[in-house]
Amino acid sequence: MTDDRETRTGEGRVLGQDGFSLRIGGMPGPRQTAVPAARSRLAFSENGDGSFTVVRCLDAQADDVNISFEAGERPVTAIAPHAFEGCRALVRVVLPPELRQIGEMAFLGCQHLRRLVIPGGVERVGTLAFARCTALTHVRLQPGVHALGPSSFSKCTSLVRVDIPDTVRSFGGGVFFGCGRGLVLYGAENSAARQYAALNGLTFDAEAWRQDEHLLLEEAEDGTLCVCGLRDPSVIRVEIPEELCGRRISAIAPKAFFGNRTLEQAGIGAGVRVIGESAFMGCTALELCTFERGLEEIGPSAFAGCERLVQAVLPWGMKWVRRMAFFGCTRLGFVKMPNDTLVEGLAFEGCGPALRVFGGRQEERI
Repeated sequence: MTDDRETRTGEGRVLGQDGFSLRIGGMPGPRQTAVPAARSRLAFSENGDGSFTVVRCLDAQADDVNISFEAGERPVTAIAPHAFEGCRALVRVVLPPELRQIGEMAFLGCQHLRRLVIPGGVERVGTLAFARCTALTHVRLQPGVHALGPSSFSKCTSLVRVDIPDTVRSFGGGVFFGCGRGLVLYGAENSAARQYAALNGLTFDAEAWRQDEHLLLEEAEDGTLCVCGLRDPSVIRVEIPEELCGRRISAIAPKAFFGNRTLEQAGIGAGVRVIGESAFMGCTALELCTFERGLEEIGPSAFAGCERLVQAVLPWGMKWVRRMAFFGCTRLGFVKMPNDTLVEGLAFEGCGPALRVFGGRQEERI
C-alpha cells in the first residue's frame, strides 16, 4: 500500500491532503461580502471562517440544485432568509452535509419541490422555511437536527411523511398547520415527536420500518435494524439512511443485494457499521457506492464481481477490508482508506492493472 498528496479524484469530488472529503463546520459570521461562484446559479456570501452562505438563487428556472456543486465544493453552512423564496420551478434541492442554518422563508412557495433531506448538522429549521411547498410529499430529518421553527412546513398540502429523529426536541407553533389529513409523522416510540403528534391530533407511526417503501429490514437483538434487500429489485438507486423510526440501521446483511443486475448507485448511511459477506456480490451495474463515516468492516466478497465500480473512498474509522472484498472489480481504478485499515488477502485480486490503492495495511499472518 502507498500514500500520495492528491487533492481530487472523480468528477466533482474534492478531497483533502489525506484523500478524504473536506467537511468544514462552524456557524456563519457577520461578514457579507458577495462571492458568487463562476457560472453558479446561486449567489454566495463569505462568513469569515472559510464557509459560505447561500444568499439567493439567481436562476428562476432552476429545477435541480446541488448546493455543494454550485459552490464549487466550498463548505456552505447557511441558507439565508428568502434565498429560494418563490422558486417555482425547483423540483429537487440537495442540501450540503455541513449545513447549520436554514433561514426563515428560505424555500417559501417552492411549489414543485417534491422530496427533502435535511442534514443532521442543521440546528434549527427557520420560521416558514418550507411553507406553501404544495408538492412536497416526503421529508427526512437526519439525526442531529434540533428544532423546527414556527410554521416551518405549514400549508404543505401534499405532505404525507416526515421522519423525525430523537434529536428534535423543539417544535414551534403551527409547524404542520394546514397540511393534509394524510400526514404521518415517523419516529421513535418515546420521542418528543410522538408527544407533539398526540398534542396536535397528528398520526404517528413508530413501526413503519417494517413496511418501508424501499428496503427490506429485520430487527437485530440490540434493537437496531439490518438491511436484508430491496422491496423492488428493479430500482437503480438506493439510499440507506442512518435510521428509520428512531432505529439505527447498523448493518447490511450477507447477500442483501446479491446478483442484482439493475442497481447502479448505492449510498451507505452513517449508521451502518458492517457490510456483510457477498452483500453486493455480482451487482454488475453498480457504478458508484458512497460510504459515510461510521463504517467499520466490509465483509468477504462484499463487492466481488462489481465490474463497473470505478472507485471506493472508505471513511475514517474503517477497521477491516475482508478477504476478496473487491475481487474481480475489473474497472476499479482508485481506492483510498485510512492507513490503519487491515486488508485481508485477495481483497483486490482480479482488479484492473491500473488500480491504485492508497492507505491500508496488509494483515499480518502468523
